[in-house]
Amino acid sequence: MRLFKCIIIAVFLSSCAVPLSRPVFLSENINKISQGGIKEAWGLPESASVLNDGRQVWVYKVVTRGTPPRVYLPPPSVGSYGGSQAGAFPRSSPPELIPGTPGSCRQYTLIFDSSEILREFSETDC
Repeated sequence: MRLFKCIIIAVFLSSCAVPLSRPVFLSENINKISQGGIKEAWGLPESASVLNDGRQVWVYKVVTRGTPPRVYLPPPSVGSYGGSQAGAFPRSSPPELIPGTPGSCRQYTLIFDSSEILREFSETDC
C-alpha cells in the first residue's frame, strides 16, 4: 500500500512539472542534440536551407493566439429596480470592456554543422 501511494505521488508530481521553454531547451542542448532529436521534439521546421559552408539552417515559428476583449456586465445592485413602473428593467452599473491579450510570434533559427549537430540558435520576433 505504501508503494502504491509513492507511485501515485510521483505520477502526480511529474504531471505538474513545468516544461522547459524553447530557449532553455536549446541552450542546454547546444553541441549535443542532432537534427533528429530536434525533429522529434519540435517536428519538421517551417523552412530549411543549406549555407555555402555546408551548415544547415532550420527555422521554426511559434505563434500564440491572444484572447479577444470581452464585455463584463455587472449584476444589478440591490434596490436598483425601476419601482412600480411597468416594463422597467433593473438598472446597474455600465458595462466594462475587459481588454484581451495580444498574440505573439517567436522565430527560432537553428544552425547545424555538417554532422547535423546543433551549434547555435537565435530567437527573434516574427
